[in-house]
Order: sequence, then structure tokens, then C-alpha cells
Amino acid sequence: MLTYRARDKMPDEYVAQMEGKFLSEKDISLLVTGPTKILKPDGSPLLVYLPKAISLELREQSYPILHTLKSSYTSNRGMAAGGARVKGPSARSYAKEVDSAMIGASDPQGQRRYCRLTAWTRDSWEDWKGLWPLLNEISRHLAENVPDRYANQALKAQATAPEWVIPGTPFTTVTVNNTYATSVHTDKGDLNEGFSTLVVFREGEFKGGWLCLPAYRVAIDMQDCDLLLMDAHEFHGNTPFDPDPLRKPNGILEQDPGFERISIVSYFRTKMTECGSAEDEAQRAQVYAENRLAAMVGE
Repeated sequence: MLTYRARDKMPDEYVAQMEGKFLSEKDISLLVTGPTKILKPDGSPLLVYLPKAISLELREQSYPILHTLKSSYTSNRGMAAGGARVKGPSARSYAKEVDSAMIGASDPQGQRRYCRLTAWTRDSWEDWKGLWPLLNEISRHLAENVPDRYANQALKAQATAPEWVIPGTPFTTVTVNNTYATSVHTDKGDLNEGFSTLVVFREGEFKGGWLCLPAYRVAIDMQDCDLLLMDAHEFHGNTPFDPDPLRKPNGILEQDPGFERISIVSYFRTKMTECGSAEDEAQRAQVYAENRLAAMVGE
């Protein structure tokens, strides 16, 4: 594996101006294509790229399950969705819809002030279990290649109620993105002292979709079964796909683009350590529901 240390980094203020924008090849000086480890100027890890790290057997087991999430759209990806926000039926605006699903455990968010498994995870339990071998393999590579960051996550996982931790891993949650290029953003809600993981499965022919870290002018053209370990708290985003899928103004696909790029991002959500047992959180959810109903009746 090639290992090198970046000599410098673009100023934070300069890179922050890219947030919410899409990148191009002009923003890149180095395209990584082989097994590579890159350190930041201070010596801390930036990324580890492991081509073909995922076996075809695990791909064949996992891909059909992940493909079923293709029609899952969300408007809560914020800056990663790119472009102007879309007005909703009220005065509130939303990020554009993108093909993305969060599976596994969720900490308290929005109006739901309790920990829970996502709806897909609860309703598709056998499929969820079918992804565990893939997630265990990702975990193994994280432990082998970035052991200190793995150890940080493992400690947090040990301090978390086991119902919320993916067995055999230091992960609680997985985001599955399908064939959309993210604009420049940083990940939020995951463990700062941990490390993010990204696996890509591809179908069909297309170009682009490079994963870029503009502060370092580095990009990775991830192929089928590749794994990237990275510091997702650095600004990152994708170059557009070629051909670029046609979308409606709200982000929904106009038609099937004829190819597919599934990215699987596994991580530990920071607030999961604050969650009680599944029974405790179910009781909290019940109290929340009762209080909300009482407030609605009292209006």
C-alpha cells in the first residue's frame, strides 16, 4: 500500500465557500486509483483506500437487500443534497429529495425525542440481519487499518445499550445512498474521534461520481466492491455522474438512469451512548406520544 503525508491543506475559510456546491475535476490534483493511505500534515489519518476489499460473496448477499432501498427518498440530507432549498406546503423549506435511507439505530432527532430502530430496520429484520456479515467485514478492515479510531468507536459501543449496536462492530447506523452525487459537506452526528467507512457497489456503465476531499485536492474513483476509510468531518463531496441522471426540481429522478452506484456509509452516532435499553426507550416513546396527543386535543 502506498502511504504518503499531505504537505499542506487549503484554508478552512476557502473550502467552506464550497459548501453546498458540486465539485469538478478542476478541484482535484490527485486521483487515487490503487491501495493508498494518506495522512494529514499533522500525521493524523485522512483516508485509507482499499480497492476490492469486499468479496463477491458478500456483494451477492448484500446487494439485493440494498437495492430494495432505491426508492427511499429523504429531504434531511441538508448541504449534501446541494442546490437551493425547496419550499414545502408551509413556510418551512426543505433540502432537495435524494435517494438515501438511514438504517439501523437512530438517536433522538427532530420531534422524536427517543432512541429507536428505523422503520425499515424494524419491518425488514431478516434483511437487516443479512447485512451484518458485510458490516462485520467493514469493521474488520477498520480495526486493521485505523486501529486507534476503531478503538475509540469500540469503547463508545461498549458503553451503549447493546440493542443499538450492530453485533460484531463499533457501528450503530448505516446510511445507504443510491446514485446521487453529494455536494460539498461534512458529516454530522457521528463520532468525532471515530472514522467513517464507505463501500461502493456499482451496476451498469457510467463515469464520474468521484469522492473528493477538496481541502487536499484529492479524489477517489471508487469501483465495485471498494472500501474507503476516511475522516468524514473534513469537507467532501462528489463530482457529477456522466451521464447525469435527470431529476425533477425537488430532486426526484425523472427516469431510471440505467446504472446504479450504491454507497454504504457505516458509523457510530454520538448520542447513542445516552440511550437506555429498548424497553426504556419504548416507554419514553409512549410518554412522548401521549403528551403530543394531549397537546393536540388541548389546541
